[in-house]
Amino acid sequence: MKIDLLLTPVRLDQIALENKTVAVIDVLRCTTSICSMFRAGAKAVIPMTGPGEAGEMWSKIGSESAVLAGERNGVKIENFSLGNSPLEFNADNVGGKYVITSTTNGTPVFSGLSKAALVLTCALVNISVVAKRVHDEKRDLLIVCSGREGGFSIEDTLCGGILIDRLQNEYNNTVFLNDAASLAQLLYRDNGDKIHSAIEEGEHGAYLSSIGFSEDIKMAADIDAVPILSLLRDGRLIKEEI
Repeated sequence: MKIDLLLTPVRLDQIALENKTVAVIDVLRCTTSICSMFRAGAKAVIPMTGPGEAGEMWSKIGSESAVLAGERNGVKIENFSLGNSPLEFNADNVGGKYVITSTTNGTPVFSGLSKAALVLTCALVNISVVAKRVHDEKRDLLIVCSGREGGFSIEDTLCGGILIDRLQNEYNNTVFLNDAASLAQLLYRDNGDKIHSAIEEGEHGAYLSSIGFSEDIKMAADIDAVPILSLLRDGRLIKEEI
């Protein structure tokens, strides 16, 4: 299995996606929150690039069937019902509804992946079910780390390293890694016993803590806490039964 990892999504438009599985990672907090949305009973999650685009989609679907959720600079977008904290989604606010979401780093990634064979949302909270699905697909894998505002993020790279390590050592895949994927695996091997502290002390973790979201970091670092598999179909993320 050939595994390429992008430390940031800036080169995504230069990658051949045909016949590849893609895992999109945004540990803090988009892909973690998507797992939380589906655990709370969301019908589907629609990732949008910008707030205006999200608002237009919400108007089309209707307020009775859809809810707006998202953030900029970690803070809930004005006039949106919900932000991007994985702890705020519950059956009362998203159950049975389409969640239209726009985030700073995570949601824009999905717009460039339509040619991929399969697109999965990956976080630490669902890493094992993602690893199994990637293994079962038996395709080459592209891991896209959403990063932070175009830059490197330790939490996304660490998550990518765990995924690679699981595929290699739990599922006995022979893997061929690009340099970024090798770096991610080394990062995991050096920090596997201190994942929460590594994330909490990272740039994004420290910022979220400073604005009151330290509990989000604790949840996001909880391996396999929300073992939900979601995949992209026709621009919407849907939950796949395991």
